[in-house]
Amino acid sequence: MSGKQIEPNKEYPVSSTTVPSPMPLIIPDPSIRGASFDQLLENRGIRFIHRRAAPCPNIKSLDDNSHDPLCSICDGNGILYYGDKEIWGTLLSNSLQKNFEQQGIWEIGTAVVTFPTEYPDGTQAEFQTYDQLVVEDFTIRMWELKEYEPRVNNQQRLRYPIVNSDFFACAKGGSLVELIEDTDFSIVDGNIEWINALSYDSVTERGEVFVANYFANPVYVVLQHMRELRITQELQADGTKISKRLPQQLLVKRDFLANLPETEA
Repeated sequence: MSGKQIEPNKEYPVSSTTVPSPMPLIIPDPSIRGASFDQLLENRGIRFIHRRAAPCPNIKSLDDNSHDPLCSICDGNGILYYGDKEIWGTLLSNSLQKNFEQQGIWEIGTAVVTFPTEYPDGTQAEFQTYDQLVVEDFTIRMWELKEYEPRVNNQQRLRYPIVNSDFFACAKGGSLVELIEDTDFSIVDGNIEWINALSYDSVTERGEVFVANYFANPVYVVLQHMRELRITQELQADGTKISKRLPQQLLVKRDFLANLPETEA
């Protein structure tokens, strides 16, 4: 084929419908300001206490993972917690019913929490499965059925530290008897301190059953990262770029078991 070769950047004639392109000749750097987002979480989020989780080492053998069911280190849960640190984050999508989302089925009590990359002291915030997140500034109502157990200090604890008591009662002779705070019991350091002790059969080692309705700080357990290790580049004032971790999103579930066995000695 002969003839003049067409230039690849040949200009076309201007028509009446031609308009300038809205795209700039040089695309400006749209760097994400991680510090700004962290400040937004701090100013608009709520306060959590992050409790890091680790498997309990009170195991006889790793061959069968025979953990002591009456372990006093982890209260028989198999998970122990350490390193409580304060952090601010946003809690959203707190579901009261099953939702079908792109990530799958969200069970009742699940929520999504967004956290900054660092704690307020500047150290890196890292989350793993089974970590606990305690909402310190809000309370929710819970209930438990418990057996009275005599203690040396006359105190008995529930699953969560009690912030305020709501309704305590037991059944005597087929009738409901309400237990009155500061008359039958008091709240000391989040525990029940009995003033008028309930009955206890030392032969069967069974105590009188009572119900406790109380207000406590909600505790959420980390189920999984929505996205793990989110990293981008951030432009500095001098024109250099550094790698920067992005805020983290976690799928969490509210932790509540009505009848946790009491294993303390």
